[in-house]
Amino acid sequence: MPGYPERAKFNPNINPLFNPRINPKGNASLSPKFNPSLNPLRNVNIHPRFSRSMDPLSNTSLSPVENPGLDPKKTDQYSGLRRWTPDSELAGYVVNTPNKGVFLLFDLQLEWVAFAVDNKREGYNLFDVTGEWKGYFLKNAAGSLNEFNLEDDWVGIIM
Repeated sequence: MPGYPERAKFNPNINPLFNPRINPKGNASLSPKFNPSLNPLRNVNIHPRFSRSMDPLSNTSLSPVENPGLDPKKTDQYSGLRRWTPDSELAGYVVNTPNKGVFLLFDLQLEWVAFAVDNKREGYNLFDVTGEWKGYFLKNAAGSLNEFNLEDDWVGIIM
């Protein structure tokens, strides 16, 4: 697939299993389970429910439902980033919003499925379209973002 580096699953700059510096299971300071400053349930400053300027559910300028310029079915202003599984399978698309601390995630059918909010520590927290916290993104050594679920398992890549 275009845009996905060959053999990313085996690249220590991307795969946290090969690099403890980017692995929240080996580096507790990266995990919201152990670092309250990264956990939106413990730090209201990074929870979109308490910061409406970062919440697409209440801020119409960030919502693809209210702002057609953010809906990839209605515009070609797509950011070019994609969401991948660790096995190099395309999982969806990423759209940047007017707020650089928020981006929107769409599935392969271009349905809005999630949004990510800056955690102020070089990562993002992932919320579904009901506002429930589902995971997080961390920068990797290749300059893209690794996606983790709330159990700190590596589940995807944004690049």
